Amino acid sequence: MHILFVTSEVHPLAKSGGLADAVASLAKTLASRGNRVSLVLPRYGSIDSKTWEKREISLKVPLGDQEILTGCFYRRQEGLDLYALDHRDLLGRPGIYGPSPAEAYEDNLLRFALLSRGALELALALDLEPAVIHTHDWPTALVPIFHRLFYQNTPLGRARTVFSIHNFGYQGWAPLERAHETGLSREELDRAGLCHNGEINLVRGALIAADTLVAVSPRYAREIQTPPFGFGLHQEAARQGNKLTGILNGIDQDEWNPETDTALPARYSRKDRRGKALCKEALQIEFGLPPEPGVPLVGMVTRLTEQKGIGALFGSGGGEEPALRRICRELPVQVILIGTGEVWCQEEILRMTGELPNFSALVGYSEALAHRITAGSDFFLMPSTYEPCGLNQLYALRYGTIPVVTPTGGLADTVDCHTGLLIRHYSPGGIVSALQEACRLYREAPLRLEEMRDTAMARDFGWSRSARDYQSLYGAITGETGSASSAGTSRE
Repeated sequence: MHILFVTSEVHPLAKSGGLADAVASLAKTLASRGNRVSLVLPRYGSIDSKTWEKREISLKVPLGDQEILTGCFYRRQEGLDLYALDHRDLLGRPGIYGPSPAEAYEDNLLRFALLSRGALELALALDLEPAVIHTHDWPTALVPIFHRLFYQNTPLGRARTVFSIHNFGYQGWAPLERAHETGLSREELDRAGLCHNGEINLVRGALIAADTLVAVSPRYAREIQTPPFGFGLHQEAARQGNKLTGILNGIDQDEWNPETDTALPARYSRKDRRGKALCKEALQIEFGLPPEPGVPLVGMVTRLTEQKGIGALFGSGGGEEPALRRICRELPVQVILIGTGEVWCQEEILRMTGELPNFSALVGYSEALAHRITAGSDFFLMPSTYEPCGLNQLYALRYGTIPVVTPTGGLADTVDCHTGLLIRHYSPGGIVSALQEACRLYREAPLRLEEMRDTAMARDFGWSRSARDYQSLYGAITGETGSASSAGTSRE
């Protein structure tokens, strides 16, 4: 089967979070199963075109009454056909969504409308004729809308569209006065369902237009149909519930493998975990903490956003003292963290680093350091207010590091009492209580802790099962059943 992915991120070319990892791993796994997978993304300024082949085509991408001349670069990589749409002014900026993680480009609606319509024009120009066009999150939400409005009588008309919901909290809102940047008339906007509560909402249009919808965990597929997790679109998600599926993300088990991970100072396996203690000692030294084996080490690799729990961890609202200050003051632990995001939170982290001897953090991100934190920590803290799937807890399980999580979305689907600890109530006190339990487990029940590590490392969260589910879903909507279609999807 030929599958066309359209995405704003793919690891390692462009990444701001787990979307890039999920798209790359799913695409590679589908290709390894004998499918032809093409992938279209923007050629951001951070992508070096020297290793790409420039295609001698000039796409005149129609957006309303204008045509935007767009180029294309091509590269074959890990079994995938990669196409990078080239427009220096709109797509060639260094940032994906903005000049920094806390800022957004004002014309993102136009930028991602160009990506969405440009991907379809590219598929026509190159005679790709995919069976499935699979798009991911709000930046490519216009693809199924454009496809339904303008491409039914073209060679792309036979394709079926899949829209993946990686994070329902980001819906592509834009003021109505910028609606012209989509290239759609007001009549077309209304027909596509893009106008919602006096604004443009790209995801709402994709919910209506796509042939099928996929949330990145079964529980999240249910949650987005409820007010707390629907961010204003829960009713539309429920209306489209007959075409909404939950399929759990996987992880790249070659890249995340403690037996072969070159980022680690020592490697280890489920059967021989002695190297994990060496990873912990090296990590403590790297972060300037005393290398004490008897002290539990709590790690975090996170975006500093409210979704990831920074309000309860670092904020001062609600009358409770922030959780991390209490944890570092009251519990016999060490805490390390890397992340970027909200400026106020970054500033608070820097203050805490100077004030608390058992807390050390880096404002920033390093892929290699993320691997070392995952391997060297005893516990991995994820107090998310909601989590569509989550990948860090899957990495932690793979490395025998016990996740401490709120039971929401994909965290609830992947962490249980045999492999992790639950934050029963999202609040500073609830997080402190969960870490108290972690400390008790570490001091008083080391054999139980080792059993949990062993069970965690035995779990298989690779992409094979999820890719079978996706391929079965593709077969169901296209009629191209193939050998994998009997696998069954995680349909809600």
